Amino acid sequence: MRKKKHPEHVNHERWLVSYADFITLLFAFFVVMFAVSQVDSKKMGRFTEAFSKAVGIDVFPMHGESLLAGGRTPDDTSGPSVQGTSALEDLRTTLAKMAEDNDALQGLQVIKMRQELVLRLPEGVFFDSGDARVKEATNRMFKVLTPELKNRRLEVRIEGHTDNRPIASGRYRSNWELSTARAGAVMVVVLAEGMAPERTSIAGYAEYRPIADNATEEGRKQNRRVDIVVTALTETEVQP
Repeated sequence: MRKKKHPEHVNHERWLVSYADFITLLFAFFVVMFAVSQVDSKKMGRFTEAFSKAVGIDVFPMHGESLLAGGRTPDDTSGPSVQGTSALEDLRTTLAKMAEDNDALQGLQVIKMRQELVLRLPEGVFFDSGDARVKEATNRMFKVLTPELKNRRLEVRIEGHTDNRPIASGRYRSNWELSTARAGAVMVVVLAEGMAPERTSIAGYAEYRPIADNATEEGRKQNRRVDIVVTALTETEVQP
């Protein structure tokens, strides 16, 4: 008589092996995160290189330059953002000196915002109310400003802004059209003074980017403006 075979015991604990591997990788990940958070980038680079060789994969592969040997580290002062900041600070200093000696720049505000420099033009100096035709003061100002802009590695964006009151002029249907027309009018002046068209753009924001309260006349006056937003270009971004 044949002996009855008992069914094989199913191992329900195989998942523990995969789970243990997952926990190990998770631990390694947090160790790398901790290393990245440290100020000493050289030690972090050596650790990352050793870890990559051990596991056979790249840790945090990046587009561009690596933090390992030969790459750019956070302490490297030759990066594009550092160079851009230096170029904008130099322009800001130059314009401040020019404004002291030249009446054509009267009313111009120079404001540093993150990686941009904003040259702010009040409405009253350059436009009549509800109109986009530039006054002679605009031409005089840009005869002085444009040579400083066109001879540097800069990109210029001209932004038109209005207050929140509905447009009363029959020439423009909305504040969108008025703000864009003013930016375009200033652009014509800038291009006439020699600024490269490929490094110039315009935008009209109507009343939707105020810098003051539209509830007061003084606030509305500040909001009616044209901003020349200057961005520094890296060497690779400069047009030939």
